[in-house]
Amino acid sequence: MTLPVKMPETFFNNVYLNAIADTPFEGILAIDLDGCISFVNDFFLKALDCKRQDIIGKKVVDVIPHCRLNETIEQGYSIWGETLKIKDKSFLVARFPLRNKHQVVGAVVKTIFPDQMVAKEIVSKLSHQNVNVMAGACTKLYTCMDIIGETPQMLYVKKLARKASRTNSTLLITGESGTGKEIIAQAIHTRSVRRESPFISVNCGAIPENLLESELFGYVDGSFTGAKKGGNPGKFELANGGSILLDEIGDMPMDMQVKLLRVLQERNVWRIGATMPIPLDVRVMASTNTDLRQLVEEKKFRRDLFYRINVLEINMPPLRQRLEDLDMLVPGLIHRINVRIGSNAQGVTRTSLDLLKSYSWPGNVRELENILEQAICWNDEPVIDVNKIPFRPWECTYAAGETAQQAPLSLKENERELILQALEQAEGNKTKAAQLLHISRSVLYRKLAHIHR
Repeated sequence: MTLPVKMPETFFNNVYLNAIADTPFEGILAIDLDGCISFVNDFFLKALDCKRQDIIGKKVVDVIPHCRLNETIEQGYSIWGETLKIKDKSFLVARFPLRNKHQVVGAVVKTIFPDQMVAKEIVSKLSHQNVNVMAGACTKLYTCMDIIGETPQMLYVKKLARKASRTNSTLLITGESGTGKEIIAQAIHTRSVRRESPFISVNCGAIPENLLESELFGYVDGSFTGAKKGGNPGKFELANGGSILLDEIGDMPMDMQVKLLRVLQERNVWRIGATMPIPLDVRVMASTNTDLRQLVEEKKFRRDLFYRINVLEINMPPLRQRLEDLDMLVPGLIHRINVRIGSNAQGVTRTSLDLLKSYSWPGNVRELENILEQAICWNDEPVIDVNKIPFRPWECTYAAGETAQQAPLSLKENERELILQALEQAEGNKTKAAQLLHISRSVLYRKLAHIHR
């Protein structure tokens, strides 16, 4: 009897892997540590309209200029949901590093859908999912794709958010007002295993103290005068199986802090007037723009509750510390405003972007969005000029009592004096001077170049 010839294991693996990789439904392209293309399947070859031997070994930036695989090698983590344009087609893609024994040896870009039209159709069909239940209304939740920024501070935030989405641990999100704390909370929820369950947001500072307990924990029929017939579930019950965000938790009254601590410890909730508790399976997140540690020292916030909610912590950086992200933030916010008010703005002028980068943004991203919406409304051209708004905060001089560290940079006659004063105070250190002026270092260099002309 003739025995079958046994193929070498490496031959079988290569044939097997190539068969998988050459699927007609998705594109796969890999590069090595030098940024050279080491593998490409037929899907991408067809999109590029070239032969395999024409691009293998070439730099990926020379073949697909907007592909960011080199960044994937440098940063060492995955990005999901980017748009990659190849010739006249756009693809929704994921990028991820290739590792050998925990060491990055290359990177891969892979299409998520065959083309952008299919992606849009699927997103449209799924848009009823991932909704936020808030004040009786349903709105689409933010995802990780809505976290805009590539500065080191924001890349670190994204890294922490990805890790936080893998757990059920209680999370505290800190940062100034307008930095996007709720966006991070929603993105973590929509990336977690709880994504199909409710996300409930409660502003602890906006609800009157005498109503906060019933809002959070609910009540039974007849528990107090004016109680709704049949009772009412609280926000914790509504979030069961999903996530709850306790926004501005630093404003929560002390007596409510005791009751919240009990809920977090026992994992059940008692409606007002109830005789039995209701078991809870809820991911608890809290956010604040105040220094809870300072409130603990001042006896205004319970120490035991602070440690209970601060298992994980993410701090959102203020916009003035990541002004270079404006290059990405401005187009993203303009798109959001266009959708909301029906406008058709295409972007801002180069001068406008420089002006936006010169301001300290005390109201952070929320203030930036407000300014852009004003500019869109006051402009007649698709490329907007922010100088056309009636009030331009970047032109304000110091308010009474402000110091150079607190005030935004003036763009009038005293700009030169402000820059020189900051440099003198920083003893010539341009990085420190930029921090004092609340501008990025690159903006300071551009202004210095104009001063020395």
